[in-house]
Amino acid sequence: MGAMLWAFGSLDTFFFRDGTPYNAGEGGATGIKSAFPPYMTTLQGAIRTALAMGQGWTPSRPEGWPAELGGPDDLGDLRLQGPYLRYMGRYLFPLPLVVVKGSWKKEKVYTRLVPGGEADCDLGRIRLPALKQPVEGAKTLEGAFVTQRGLETILAGGVPESDELYSHRGDEGEDNQRQLWHREPRVGIGRDANTRTAIDGRLYSIEHIRPDPDLSVVVRVAGLPAGWHQAVPKVIPLGGERRVARVEIEPDAGILPEMGKLEKNGDKLRFTATLMTPYRGRDREEVQRCIRGGPPGIPGQCISACIGRVGQLGGWDLVRHYPRPLQPLLPAGSTWFYEADPAALPDVKKVHGRCADSLGFGQIIIGRWEERV
Repeated sequence: MGAMLWAFGSLDTFFFRDGTPYNAGEGGATGIKSAFPPYMTTLQGAIRTALAMGQGWTPSRPEGWPAELGGPDDLGDLRLQGPYLRYMGRYLFPLPLVVVKGSWKKEKVYTRLVPGGEADCDLGRIRLPALKQPVEGAKTLEGAFVTQRGLETILAGGVPESDELYSHRGDEGEDNQRQLWHREPRVGIGRDANTRTAIDGRLYSIEHIRPDPDLSVVVRVAGLPAGWHQAVPKVIPLGGERRVARVEIEPDAGILPEMGKLEKNGDKLRFTATLMTPYRGRDREEVQRCIRGGPPGIPGQCISACIGRVGQLGGWDLVRHYPRPLQPLLPAGSTWFYEADPAALPDVKKVHGRCADSLGFGQIIIGRWEERV
């Protein structure tokens, strides 16, 4: 029952909804935008459906659904991690928000954020992030991606090289100007199936994603015998608007980046905890606690953080036929700074690679940080 990697590639375009309402008259004049990379709540449905079909299940025979794949509210024996991006054979991960871009003597440079001095704000008296070294025009790189090598450099306390950075806008890495994906606006109409004519007032606007042909979305799938993976179809439905994806399945050769080497600094152990996948909160209060104190179960005291913009996770319940409740979502790349007793090092190491749930949300990676000098 070794883990397998499922790589989803596009045959045309994708459409993945976020938490934006998608009812008549809602969504605004610009229509509904597509989320990318897709959330695991969408991918798990496609994966479980493909696995069930490989075992002989069909929608016309709902009683044939394998018990190993769980039900509407659980995954059964299945365990998932991801999603991760893979471009031309290189894994790409959300760039930790401790890395910022600026200029020094007219040259582009990258530096890190570290906890600064105490300041009063709406969260109380806390240590806000500050630049480790002075640069001009510093800005965060939310939405950028970094290679595994570049990510391991960040976890070790450094900054990545420019050619280790990628962006879906094609504007971050000097050597990586090729866009990972494009956004394509689409306009659709409602059609009467009997007359095959347009229905008045049924015009809608959405945005599709067209990934680069060399870009795939990878999910680590574990908990089932290898024969289940071999029996799945090679092309499966994925996302909305009747989009489909090709699926390539291979043994897991290891994706998790190496943890930064942590060392005792005086009487304290300093480390960072970064989200490699988004963190799904049950409600607003839980997310607020997470913003201030970090994800649950991490040893030590959280003293500062670099947090991305909170989003919303929605979806459609296929069994009950109504929208799932919206859940707040902390974006991947968000990073917390911790101080702990050096004796907690074994417990800190156990956190590296841990996920908050069986769907892979809230996967944590551990790095190091040092005070400004």
